[in-house]
Amino acid sequence: MRLASLLTIFLYLGFFSIIESYPAANNGKKVCNDNAGNYTHYSYNQLMDNYDVKFYKLDLDANDSTTYLSGSVTILIRVLEAPFNEIVFELSDSMIIDSILVNDLPADFTHQNNEISIYPAIDYQPGSLVYIQVCYSGHGNNYGTFSGIYNKKSLLLNKGITYTISEPFYSKEWFPCKQVLTDKADSVHVFITTDSIIKAGSNGILTSAIRLPGNKVRYEWKSSYPIAYYLISISVGDYYDYSFYTKQNGTNDSILVQNYIYNNRDYINANIEYINRTGDLIDLFSHIFGPYPFAEEKYGHSVVPISGGMEHQTMTTLGNFSFGLIAHELAHQWFGDNVTCGSWQDIWINEGFASYSEYLANQYLESQESANLWMLDAHEIIFMEPGGSIYIPEENTDDSRRIFDRRLSYKKGAAIIHMIRHEIQDDSLFFEVLKEFQAAYKDSVASGMDFKKLLDERTGIDFTDFFNQWYFGEGYPELNVSWKYENDTLSINSFQTATSPVTPLFNTLTEYKIFFAQGDTSILLRQRSNYDQYRIYLPSKVRSVVVDSDNWLLVKKNVQNAIDAGKKYTLYPNPVAEDRIRIQFSEPDTSYEIFITDTSGKIIDNFKSSDQIHELYIGSYAKGLYFLMIKEENTFYSSKFVKI
Repeated sequence: MRLASLLTIFLYLGFFSIIESYPAANNGKKVCNDNAGNYTHYSYNQLMDNYDVKFYKLDLDANDSTTYLSGSVTILIRVLEAPFNEIVFELSDSMIIDSILVNDLPADFTHQNNEISIYPAIDYQPGSLVYIQVCYSGHGNNYGTFSGIYNKKSLLLNKGITYTISEPFYSKEWFPCKQVLTDKADSVHVFITTDSIIKAGSNGILTSAIRLPGNKVRYEWKSSYPIAYYLISISVGDYYDYSFYTKQNGTNDSILVQNYIYNNRDYINANIEYINRTGDLIDLFSHIFGPYPFAEEKYGHSVVPISGGMEHQTMTTLGNFSFGLIAHELAHQWFGDNVTCGSWQDIWINEGFASYSEYLANQYLESQESANLWMLDAHEIIFMEPGGSIYIPEENTDDSRRIFDRRLSYKKGAAIIHMIRHEIQDDSLFFEVLKEFQAAYKDSVASGMDFKKLLDERTGIDFTDFFNQWYFGEGYPELNVSWKYENDTLSINSFQTATSPVTPLFNTLTEYKIFFAQGDTSILLRQRSNYDQYRIYLPSKVRSVVVDSDNWLLVKKNVQNAIDAGKKYTLYPNPVAEDRIRIQFSEPDTSYEIFITDTSGKIIDNFKSSDQIHELYIGSYAKGLYFLMIKEENTFYSSKFVKI
């Protein structure tokens, strides 16, 4: 017993320098699991639940001509469960493991099915700190969209660039790791040894660039902030370091903006103006989201030959410096990096908010017109297909293309945040919610329902229906509005259909802009059923009505003056005591759609026809009043009938 105790003390002292050398986060306490909740994970070995990752140190050789890596990765863990006689990490079978040490002792291991199973010589008890060093080498697959590590040629440099993009579960393609979102490492070191004529960028601060024999240099990057596994990155190439300092809103503290850009004078001159706008965006986002989360280190970019970008913590990897792309990836430092989605089902926390930040960047730094155009374009992309939810179905959580669906996760994700802002009707409160969300889940993970809970509490609005319809539901509404003004009263009939049967109704707060001979006014009306009727006293004659003129809602809309249905068709018999009622059009029709609602506005029947006389079976209807709507292309007719 005494020998075991002495051995434990010896081992602890043996790796004390490692513990001391990486900065402790949150006083050594792990934040992310405190807020984790019950999340669905990417499929992984349950033995990984037996430990908590504290620290990664990557010490690798890399260059700009291949995906080949060699070196070691050291992982510090805290044991959570006993017995602890097997340690599991993920690592691609394409990598060859040379040896594994557990607290400096050689350990047996197996490496198959992209997993390492390590069998330590000691069965560690809960609370023990254990470090594992994996020495390995090998080529990354470099096989397509989702490869983890890539080597591609930059046409501007006429040279290769080696870089990593690991989201959602491709970190294992280039380093041993635990791919579980709810277990953020408290800190990370990334040491890259490469040729002295090129540079290697990564997370955190560049603490040293040490010259080594053989015309080599080791770049030593260190970050003391909690980090999700897929946000650890490297980029290696012929880079020029263009750096500057900027301020964030309301402070005099400077933030380093460090950019590894192609070492090509024409490219540098063409892009400096756009790169410099990063400072304006940091200032804006720190004002509306809260302080930049990684201010003690940096924000920056490393350029690689891709079309988009990836929000690696403190150093985004991107392909160009377009305004929207810079804004999107920078916003991820708050939504995705500081606060990370708790499961891939809730990718909205990352991509929806980052996409909406493109709208905000246009609104506050460009113009309201450019922001409106951004949202109109987003709506058009969403309208391309009728279904699909923002929330990722559990059966699709291992499908990278579904997770990163541009139409749903990005554009629709942004559109519903815009509608939440509209529902709140108070910009100050809306942005306070965003700041509080950042503060509440800082360095941690969150779900869509975590955001909803905060929304409910802070606004006093119950967003249950909203999330059921817009977040978990599918499709979007189509709104047909007819209006008529007579006898000092504006009558509005609003008939809503939906593009997906999964969500037959969207409860929407809709703005109606009403124009008079002189001036205009706006009113807000809530659509609570498929067919709503409103009567509004207005002493001035109404000239026209426009629905949702500022494009807040994700809705296709058609507005028209009320049309006399009697001139289009006859509905008989009415009242009806039989089990059938007939619609006879005054002239042959090509195609139309018939909807019947009850007095609550709920659609109870729906038919398509092109007959001049259409017979409806209503034998199952209860006695009472019903509304009949006919939609013919973009024209909408309404009438009522009574079953007796």
